[in-house]
Amino acid sequence: MRNLPNIWIDSLVKYEDVLDHIEMNLSILKENAQEVDFLDKAVKKQYSDNVMFMKQFFERAEFLARTEK
Repeated sequence: MRNLPNIWIDSLVKYEDVLDHIEMNLSILKENAQEVDFLDKAVKKQYSDNVMFMKQFFERAEFLARTEK
């Protein structure tokens, strides 16, 4: 299973930058979903953690969309 790139969410200061990361990470999650064995508890936990990490990107995008001028 490929890991999502480790990035400090607050370092993304433009809405478009966050969208780029969301697109890239969703692609990785899709590949992982097609390849991994979700019966393995460790793999299932890692995938769940990756999805929760993705949630932070959506929250950051929402914040920037509301505050950018």
